[in-house]
Amino acid sequence: MSKYIQNIRGLVNIEITNKFASHLGTIIGNHVGLGKSVVVGRDLNVPSQMIKRSLTTGLMSSGVNVIDFGIAPIPVIHYGMDLYEANVMITISKSHLRPEDIDIKILSEHEIPLEQRHAEKVPWNQIGQLKYVHEYQEHYIKGVLKQINTEIIKNKAFLVVLDCEEGVSKPLVPQILDELDCETILIRCKDSKSDIDFPEPSPKRISLISELTTALGADIGIVLDNDRDRVVFIDQHGNIIRDQTILSIFTKYALNNAPGQTIVSSIVASQSLDEIVSDKGGNLIKTSVNSVLSEIDANDAVFGGDEPDMYVFPEFQTCFDAIFAVVKMLEILAKEDTTLSNLAGGIKEYNRTGFTIECEHEKKDEVIEAFITKFESGNNINTIDGIRVDLEESFILIRPSRFEPLVRVYIESKTGQKLQELTESVKKMIENV
Repeated sequence: MSKYIQNIRGLVNIEITNKFASHLGTIIGNHVGLGKSVVVGRDLNVPSQMIKRSLTTGLMSSGVNVIDFGIAPIPVIHYGMDLYEANVMITISKSHLRPEDIDIKILSEHEIPLEQRHAEKVPWNQIGQLKYVHEYQEHYIKGVLKQINTEIIKNKAFLVVLDCEEGVSKPLVPQILDELDCETILIRCKDSKSDIDFPEPSPKRISLISELTTALGADIGIVLDNDRDRVVFIDQHGNIIRDQTILSIFTKYALNNAPGQTIVSSIVASQSLDEIVSDKGGNLIKTSVNSVLSEIDANDAVFGGDEPDMYVFPEFQTCFDAIFAVVKMLEILAKEDTTLSNLAGGIKEYNRTGFTIECEHEKKDEVIEAFITKFESGNNINTIDGIRVDLEESFILIRPSRFEPLVRVYIESKTGQKLQELTESVKKMIENV
């Protein structure tokens, strides 16, 4: 079970080099301990392969045994950790932000200090071993099917349009849907080593699946990212359902089955989620983007999520799992004998916008202080991740980017006019700092 995700992102061969990756592997290995195991995996991106090999050598040099899952999605690797008695996993994949960037994700039970400069290497006779494995795929599939009501889904015989992009050599989602007797139209779900496509579920990709879902009369459209920790849902009419709406749908269902329990979301959460949790007598914890998993574990939450399109089902595993989210959504549709458009129609959607503003790193603290000063009197302020100001029927969230010279802004309001006013006001405030 993972409680922490640590992200390292940078330019391949400039910021994220082979030397950097090897050194990072040794540092992680020093923390894990001699003779222990770490699982690693990657997407199909060629730079991911290169960096994974360097990181693997660094881990082995620290005396850690490396279990190599090869090309595999994040939730599948995470679920397979118990097979090898590992409590740390590392994945390498193409960044969602820029094609020249690479992402290294470290998931672990305890936060790993990565700041140390010195890395201890072991003598030649204590070097860790490397093992390539494959049985984890069937282990994951069996786990998913065991966790849900397969018969009720089979009885519905859903027609699904699925875009699963590149990222894994043997896509598991089509196999799982086949086990559930779904008729599935597959788009781009083949072994492809193309570096042209971007891993982000782009508007073009989503639009294509939307059109196909409507044209084919499908029950649902699904778009997955390359890591399989993010999923976009499209209803039978071709409408793209907001991630905040999906978050509320899953929350509503979770609290129907476990009244009064805890839900965890990042600070980005919509006001509609507050209303759903309050209506069901539950407890909502809003935390930083980096703390969603640890808060779910610490508070024994029944569900959790983050934007964009990332969901956690603790009854299965404490990990952002888009594959399980797909199956869970089908189970909800089957049990409720309804459509995705009907489920979405039961959730209030408020006027919402998100954008970025350029801001030098040294000015980010000044921006936060400016908003604290302006709103600290008479408003609900949360500074766990940037600053969120909850007004009477609106909220403003300012989150400084860790990696880039910019701040991310989220604004939501129950009226369009107020949203426009707040957007203009926030832009001016940040630009004047």
